[in-house]
Amino acid sequence: MTLGSWDEEKLCWRSQSPRPTKRKRSKRFFLGSLPQSCPPLVPIIHIAHHRGGTMIINPFRQIAQSSEAVLLEQFASLRTQIPLMYALMTVNAAFLAFATYGDVPNSHSIGGAVVLCLIVAIRAIVWIARPATAVSAAKIRRYLRGTIVASVLLSGAFGGWGLLLLSETDPSRSAAIALYVFVGAISCCYCLQAFPVAGWFVLLFGALPVTIKLLLSKDWYLVATGVDFLVAGGVILRSLANSHTGFVQLLQSRIEMSSLIAALKRSQEHYRYSVELNPQIPWLSDAGGALTELSPRWCELTGISLRDGLGWGWLQVVHPDDLEDLQIAWLAALNQEHGEPADARYRLRLTDGSFRWFRARAFPRRGEDGKVIAWYGNLEDIDDQVVAELALQESEERYRLASQAANDIIWDLSLERNHIDWSSAAATVLGYPGMLMGTTRDWWVERIHPEDREQVLTKLSSALRAGLSHWVEEFRAIAANGAELHLISHGYVVRDGEGKPTRVIGSLQDVTRQKLYEAKLEWAAHYDALTELPNRVMFNERLEAALKQAEETGRKALLVVLDIDRFKAINDDWGHDAGDALLQEVASRLRRMLPEGSTAARLGGDEFAIILPDIKPGSAVELVVEQLLSDIMGPAKFEGRQFDISVSAGAALGLADGRTTREMHKSADLALYAAKKDGVGRLRWFRNELREAARRETLMLHDARTALSEDRIIPYYQPKICLRTGACVGFEALLRWHHRYGLRPPASIAAALEDPGLSVQLTDRMLDRVIGDVLYWRDIGVDVGLVAINGSAGDFRQGDFADRILGRLSKAGLPASIIELEVTETVFVSQHVKNVEDILNSLSQAGATIALDDFGTGYASLTHLKQFPVDTIKIDRSFISRTGKAQPEDNAIVRAVIGLAKSLGISTVAEGIETPEQAARLAKKGCDLGQGFLFGRPMPASKVADVLTSWDPTSVRAVIDGRSAL
Repeated sequence: MTLGSWDEEKLCWRSQSPRPTKRKRSKRFFLGSLPQSCPPLVPIIHIAHHRGGTMIINPFRQIAQSSEAVLLEQFASLRTQIPLMYALMTVNAAFLAFATYGDVPNSHSIGGAVVLCLIVAIRAIVWIARPATAVSAAKIRRYLRGTIVASVLLSGAFGGWGLLLLSETDPSRSAAIALYVFVGAISCCYCLQAFPVAGWFVLLFGALPVTIKLLLSKDWYLVATGVDFLVAGGVILRSLANSHTGFVQLLQSRIEMSSLIAALKRSQEHYRYSVELNPQIPWLSDAGGALTELSPRWCELTGISLRDGLGWGWLQVVHPDDLEDLQIAWLAALNQEHGEPADARYRLRLTDGSFRWFRARAFPRRGEDGKVIAWYGNLEDIDDQVVAELALQESEERYRLASQAANDIIWDLSLERNHIDWSSAAATVLGYPGMLMGTTRDWWVERIHPEDREQVLTKLSSALRAGLSHWVEEFRAIAANGAELHLISHGYVVRDGEGKPTRVIGSLQDVTRQKLYEAKLEWAAHYDALTELPNRVMFNERLEAALKQAEETGRKALLVVLDIDRFKAINDDWGHDAGDALLQEVASRLRRMLPEGSTAARLGGDEFAIILPDIKPGSAVELVVEQLLSDIMGPAKFEGRQFDISVSAGAALGLADGRTTREMHKSADLALYAAKKDGVGRLRWFRNELREAARRETLMLHDARTALSEDRIIPYYQPKICLRTGACVGFEALLRWHHRYGLRPPASIAAALEDPGLSVQLTDRMLDRVIGDVLYWRDIGVDVGLVAINGSAGDFRQGDFADRILGRLSKAGLPASIIELEVTETVFVSQHVKNVEDILNSLSQAGATIALDDFGTGYASLTHLKQFPVDTIKIDRSFISRTGKAQPEDNAIVRAVIGLAKSLGISTVAEGIETPEQAARLAKKGCDLGQGFLFGRPMPASKVADVLTSWDPTSVRAVIDGRSAL
């Protein structure tokens, strides 16, 4: 072997299968990376052949480029050979030390051998400890690189030690020592046949130094020995190269053999899977049509064995209705002179007894003489396709029948003849009897509504030019009676082989009723059905548009929200028909009086709104609104009865009072709320302080709800005094509630007392507390007399107020006579007069006392004193505080009230008495009872018993007479 260059040969194998298959690994070989010179997906192994010095110059490159299969084989061989090599090196070192013992210093002979043997033993143990299997290529490369380094170091150490011994021993023994060293290197080299580069390094660093020493000696015997060593080394290197080449070729043969076996297996599997996974059933018959081969899937589908299915046995699973036609078609194909392909459709019985549609196709195979020698065919499952075809036919039939039932018009336009054929429904829907005979295209175009004619023709023309097959258009047509019909046309373009349109067929559906229904729905979505005014939806749209216009033009938009006064009372007393008539009358007046461009809407219930857009600066908008409201209000009649229409209104200006519909509506609502608090028929304009007032009311409502939920509502009791005797004849229960900052009066939650829901809850809580206190006083033997409680307007909105009071008293075992119900004058003039009258009569008949509170400050009249069962009149404190202060009017009013009450048999109570003088004057005028700070401040229930126990009527009377002070 000569030294030269190091080449790589690429050994490639290719599968004969037309498709690449998955590569497999043998137990001992792994395929390496794929060079680009080989075809894709073809396994390739790089096998290196040693030819020269490149391996010696760069041995690590050879390791890096070796394939995984070569590495595994090298590692498997070296794992057994390297420990043997180290064993031989140990033996050689031991004999060499023994042979030179005594001739050289012991440190050189024995010491060198011991050090070398220790190093060799360690390396041997390392190799023995390495795993035999599951070693990665990266680890093997690391092991081989270490082997190269070790071969250089150990062989260099061995060769250097031998050279040292050769220099120090007797010249007569030089040849023997050199032979020991050379034989040791040769034995190690042979152990490294699987890894030649390491063997070369062993010869180079182990044997070459001693050989050079012999060649340079002047002893011809030693020189001849050195020459023999060189020749022997060359032979050994040649042997190593041949051995390595044989190793590579053997490895190549094994890989090629395994590749061929794998390719054969893949080919067999490919064919098996192609047959088994093929959804079709391939078959083969002889020239006479008898089946000779059949796919295994036949058995899976039909349950008939392959043997029974061959020949003509397959006919036994053909559907009886298809058998005769199938036999005729198959025999006809067999008897054709030219042997054309056969094609047939029929049903086969499956394993579960059901039938599915299949398509059989066969192609003849001809011999050299042109005659048919066999038929190749397959069976394809087309059941889904046939079912779809049948469903389509059924659907088309249903559509034809449905079109007749739905009275749809079927039309057929011939583009060549410019003629339209119509179904019988055309005459029924459109009213033209002549359509049954067909019409020209121009005749139909004239019946299309003039406003829609151009779009219909444009749509049809575009469909024809653009190559569309389907188009839909909605348009109006003129019927024979002149009515406009809304139609939807579905058209289908029929084209010839060159794509040129020849016909257009389609249907016309009359959707006139649907359009009218949609229009009604659209109207109902934006208008109120009762008043025919815009509803809340359209109101929001119009208001938003008005605000946007105001923002763009710099002008203003006005919103007025109004409620009908006493609407609920009219609705309840006169019935819902009267209420509806009232709403319609207000709507009618709004429409008549509304300026052009404005909007009136019903927002719900008795709430209406007016939008006045585009208000110019400097316009007398206040006068316009007042005039509108004045025109709305006034008398109206219903079924011969007259009632007065009165409205309360709140107004807001955009964009000053709000920039969005929500803000504007909120501002107008706040103004309306303030107007209703002022009384009936009032108008209020939004001011910022209304928003603050609303915030305060919201806080009051929150405080009231919190006080109720946390049970912080309690009654305080203020005594009522007989002004003639000075005796305490009863108490008024006044609402108080515990706040985190202390006890609060009812004025701090005044909004809750006017709230329909909260006021009822507050009254119920006061009733429960008062009844509990009365029971306690009775248990301890204290008679408190008559206890007065206050009823709110909310209590009278519900018809069960009397039941709530009497029911609680009955449950507690107390008579109704211990309770006095105080009612303000505003309750008498509320919308619930009938409820008020019934409730007060029920309580009066049960024994309760009725007191008219704050008399003279509201709207009560003498009629109310006669209409309702009033037992007591309470003179408001505003009159009492001004008596005797040069206010003759107040004195006259007090005197008149007392006189009126006496004449009617009604007792009187003066509120707010704070001085003896006031008490004396009232007693002198004949007032029956007095109440105020002069006689006692409101007190908790726990103090009432003590006050009554220590009460001295004589002392009180003396104070009233001015003889002493309390």
